[in-house]
Amino acid sequence: MPPNVLIVDDEPALNELFVIGLNRYGFRTEGVLGGQECLELLDTPYRPDLILLDMMMEPMDGWETLNRLKRIDELKNIPVIMQTGKNLTYKEAEQFSYCIEDYIMKPITPKRCIDHIVNALDKVRSINDIINQGLRAGYPEEKIRRLAHLYRTINVAKKLLIILEERYGSQHVTSDSETYGPDDYNKFLEKINTEYERVAKEIDFRITGMVPVIPE
Repeated sequence: MPPNVLIVDDEPALNELFVIGLNRYGFRTEGVLGGQECLELLDTPYRPDLILLDMMMEPMDGWETLNRLKRIDELKNIPVIMQTGKNLTYKEAEQFSYCIEDYIMKPITPKRCIDHIVNALDKVRSINDIINQGLRAGYPEEKIRRLAHLYRTINVAKKLLIILEERYGSQHVTSDSETYGPDDYNKFLEKINTEYERVAKEIDFRITGMVPVIPE
């Protein structure tokens, strides 16, 4: 059965474009006009395989929508790809790394989204397979899930770093309320890498290129 993708965008024309466009490429799609409609739909038995979530929406923006999703146990594991025309900041990149699978800069066509969607779904399946393999091998569930979460976070954070470097180079990007820049982001990357290495060493289990390394 083809993947079911939920399009969340408060611009009706763009929403319809992606619903129709992704349908044409073999996906099953639903479209909702904003964060509140998204949450209301997900309060029913409907469950998408992935959410394509716009950042710049009103009155509930994509970040608030994402935060609400991740606080609901039944919804928090649905993979999310964030898309936006807004420039990403280093602080936002750290926050997003923990809870999205990918980040797409607009403008983009449905066709160009396909690789992002397929790669995100493949990554989620691979990580779930690794978790299940670790559990079958008798590794502690809490540590295995934490290791997998850190691995996914590192993967996303590195992708976002590429976007940031392409946009800003080595500049320190600030706004009225933002003083977090490249040095801080590199410290964040170092922190999650260090925790990953610590957990991997504790349980003698490591994920490399989506393949778990289990000692003989």
